[in-house]
Amino acid sequence: MSAATAPAGRPLEGLRVLDLTHAAAGPFASMFLGDLGAEVIKVEKPKGGDGARTMGVPMPGFGPKDSDYFVALNRNKRGIVVDLGRPEGQALVREMVPSCDVVLENFRPGVTERLGLGFEQLRGLRRGLVYASISAFGPRGPWSERPANDIIMQSVSGLMGITGEVGGGPVRIGAPISDFSSGLFMLSGVLAALFARERHPEGQHVQVAMLEASLNMMANYVPSVATLGARVGRLGRGHAQIVPYQAFACADGEYLMIGAFTRGFWHNLCRALGRDAWIADPRFVTNAARLANRAELVGLLEAIFATKPREAWSAIMTEADVPNSPVYELHDAIRSEQVVHLGSLIEVGEGARSVTLARSPMRVAQWGPDRVEPAPGPGRDTRAVLREVLGRDDAAIDALAAAGVVDLGARGAD
Repeated sequence: MSAATAPAGRPLEGLRVLDLTHAAAGPFASMFLGDLGAEVIKVEKPKGGDGARTMGVPMPGFGPKDSDYFVALNRNKRGIVVDLGRPEGQALVREMVPSCDVVLENFRPGVTERLGLGFEQLRGLRRGLVYASISAFGPRGPWSERPANDIIMQSVSGLMGITGEVGGGPVRIGAPISDFSSGLFMLSGVLAALFARERHPEGQHVQVAMLEASLNMMANYVPSVATLGARVGRLGRGHAQIVPYQAFACADGEYLMIGAFTRGFWHNLCRALGRDAWIADPRFVTNAARLANRAELVGLLEAIFATKPREAWSAIMTEADVPNSPVYELHDAIRSEQVVHLGSLIEVGEGARSVTLARSPMRVAQWGPDRVEPAPGPGRDTRAVLREVLGRDDAAIDALAAAGVVDLGARGAD
């Protein structure tokens, strides 16, 4: 392999992230920073650590406080346990900051300041520090100090309000979209800040409010709602702006998703169904017309799709170049031939501590192979990090552990 084609390494190699986050949104962001090559030092509290460790079900081979939820969001991190409620623990974190490029936190506004770990208190310790904060409602305003999580954000942002069957009640989106979208927006913000940090030697404070991240998941609806006073109702399998763009029940009871979202695809669908006359029918000739006559058109389509099993319709739609797919449950989706072909799942760890995770969708051949270190046990790397980052010797580390300032975990105790 020539020097020109040899992998250049992961793009964030050499950078260090001090990760003070917990639960989902923050760990989702820091996980991808780790995937991209950064050294991520995850700081957890004593006696339980990150609350996500007990969300979901325990993963065999990991430990009673290592749930599927936790291991899914914390690969490629080093784990330490420090009591941030104690001045000695706060001092340890401040001592680490000069060697860190990014500090990431998702406490309620004002908490890190009370701990002496806020942006203004830390940025003088590291030139160009990128300080990243995820909060529920932002740092200001009447709701800023309210507690919240994904389901609260889905409800208050309007996401649940537009999700559910026609005439039915609101339904939570199955995936934690408010958490994960907040994490992805933070990832983008941190990467942009790292790119621009030479222009900002004073440091940069990247802030993401989960409420705003959730609103951005509905960006396509905002103009008509905010400007024209429109309302987006619950449409079940349908879409508020495009028709036909939904799943239809077939003769065998299985569902086929149809996404005829352009004029060309609509024409292809009409021909595939033997309804060429619909192409020029004034009720259906444009998307606006189809929206106005949604109930009539959907009723006609439902009757047609109910005449054949899903596989037959899928073959017809594929031959006609109409976007379509089966509606899979997750256990089927992860075994689809395309997921298998792409290698979208990845085995992390070895032996009993092996787990299958969703692989990062960021693929760049020049970066080399994926990093595949499993989520750390509580305090697993405390001793190693205090040695390497702060230069503490074993006697000093043992003294901190004896005083309850840090926890050395199972492996860190060695």
